[in-house]
Amino acid sequence: ALLYFSPVSYTRAPEGKRPLMSPDPFPGFLIGFSPCRPTSRGSVVARSPDPFVAPEIRPNYLDTGEDREAMLEGGRFIRRLAETPAMRAVIEAEVSPGAQAQGDEAMRVHIRDNAWSVFHASCSCRMGSDPQTSAVDPRLRVHGVAGLRVVDASVFPSVTSGNINGPTIMVAERAADLILEDA
Repeated sequence: ALLYFSPVSYTRAPEGKRPLMSPDPFPGFLIGFSPCRPTSRGSVVARSPDPFVAPEIRPNYLDTGEDREAMLEGGRFIRRLAETPAMRAVIEAEVSPGAQAQGDEAMRVHIRDNAWSVFHASCSCRMGSDPQTSAVDPRLRVHGVAGLRVVDASVFPSVTSGNINGPTIMVAERAADLILEDA
């Protein structure tokens, strides 16, 4: 699991609105939690053969009980952390989920209504040797499509155990080598 510490608190905009986040008008900080290996699976589905028609994206967040319980445990951990003397010295009040959200059921409702992505989607075009179970081969070439490669976090065969920035850079570096080798 990952803990996120932000030196500023912010409010998420309603879905479809920009900017995605706006700083709160009061001093604060944010502690967030993200499970590293979620078991819920989403999908990306073509809605049309026209490449200019946006696909349907079904994130399917927190679909499994295992993921929901991991988030609940993350919320409990953050609250225990906030109750330590060092943190109590700097926390005036818990803004979210707030003092009214006491107990596991209230926390579950808060998680269900407020959890969101940290924008690190991956594994939608898995790499592998078998075209039946993967979209790209180990050289990042799309199975059955000449001249097309996928070079991003979507090629990960499974979710990484931390932030995906480093592994994504590694895939890009390796892809550059593969492309040069094949030139």
